[in-house]
Amino acid sequence: MDFCRVLIIVSCVLVAKSVQKPTEPALNPCNDFYDYVCAKDTRSITNLSFTSMDQELEIKIPDEYNATDIVSNGTTVPLDKLVKLTKVMKWCTEIEKMVHSARYTAVTTRLRDINSTMVNIYYNALHANIEILEQMKIPITQRNEFFHWMFDTVKNNTLLEIENSGLPQKAKKSLRKGIVASKSFFAFYDSNNITAFREAKLAYETEYYRLQSLLSLEDLMNPIAEKILRLGAIDASIAVLAKHIPFYDIRFLFQAIVANPTNDAFQYLNSNHITVITRNDLRQPEKAMADTLFVTSHEMMHHLYPYGLSVETRSITEEAWACASKEVKMMGNTDRVKLDFGWFQRDIAHEDVVNIIAMRLVMKMAANKSINHKQLKEALETIVGGLCKQSDRKNKPIPHHHPLEISLNTAVRQYPLFSSLYGCRADERMFAKPEEFCKPLGDNITVAEYEVKSNVKDVGGFFKDLLNTSKSLNFTYGLL
Repeated sequence: MDFCRVLIIVSCVLVAKSVQKPTEPALNPCNDFYDYVCAKDTRSITNLSFTSMDQELEIKIPDEYNATDIVSNGTTVPLDKLVKLTKVMKWCTEIEKMVHSARYTAVTTRLRDINSTMVNIYYNALHANIEILEQMKIPITQRNEFFHWMFDTVKNNTLLEIENSGLPQKAKKSLRKGIVASKSFFAFYDSNNITAFREAKLAYETEYYRLQSLLSLEDLMNPIAEKILRLGAIDASIAVLAKHIPFYDIRFLFQAIVANPTNDAFQYLNSNHITVITRNDLRQPEKAMADTLFVTSHEMMHHLYPYGLSVETRSITEEAWACASKEVKMMGNTDRVKLDFGWFQRDIAHEDVVNIIAMRLVMKMAANKSINHKQLKEALETIVGGLCKQSDRKNKPIPHHHPLEISLNTAVRQYPLFSSLYGCRADERMFAKPEEFCKPLGDNITVAEYEVKSNVKDVGGFFKDLLNTSKSLNFTYGLL
């Protein structure tokens, strides 16, 4: 996912607040598993108050400044030379290739068209990050041990899946290299010292007013001057954050700060950004952990689809893409809630492939901690229960994804043990015949791989064990 696209998604995907839903009668898991689980959802997303991404805030004059500090001494700089234009629009790589005059023309054209949310989003995000950290009681840490243990567990299980697959050795080697080198950033649990964000905010404000003082009155009246000032101040602020958070590419760091207050997750430059607080009920820790685990697995699987397509066998990936497309289209067209016209897009079906692989991976992990089918069912319902939308509208479109409910139902239907766990019949919507199972790694699906093992110790089920692990690592969600 490229830089421009992630910014657009982040600006659109704001935190969904909890909506009280009416009580629904018992639903049939073999007809609609999402409805069956989510009709019983009692979660309430963490109630936080913070600056939204679409506000237009006045840039605060730093307390350390006085009037004489921010008034120009008479020397001015032309607007087109105020800051390097590649810094203003660095996320648009074509700007780098232009001569200066052409570059300025391109920048001014883009700035006239760009909406205020895009211009203000970074400064707003700094406010929101500070406000959320002020409200939460999270221990200060550079690296959250529990979440990174979870990330490493997902990484190792993914590597095992690839190693045991029928993929060519060359593909395995390439995929292994990328996955081993991959990183993760858990919003507000990694690098969460509020002082760093306050210093970055101050650096932004200081740079904004420094740049403003260099412009003539004529240039200040230019309609794009304010946009150049607000975008031009970002570099100084990001540089401060990079000193406190030195583990990631600066472009990923920018996106992570902007995405922290949203409920978004993404992979960019081989780093994964995972939100936790703003998409979960922290008073239901097992479901919160299930959500984080599944989302982390989803992002990890993007190493295979779409980023691994160039090294994987074309016939395998095309068949998996076609299979997922057929499955998700069938699930959407048979849902009780009619979807928007044109909802299905084959070019984004890799997101559904990824959900299928992620669900299978997590349920294999659950089988290793379960002694019977009852515990497997509890694990599956906890996973989907942690992903239920906190909204009264079903099948709402999502940018660059098929509706969550449809994609999740597809992933559950594609979980090889599902029909036997819930006793689904061949004429029911969630029932899948063995020959209908998608094969994203090219291998035939072996149901026995998903079964509980005879030598498993009873730890109360997968998410009970995960909760115990979190306690052993002294993890706390840091409730309000």
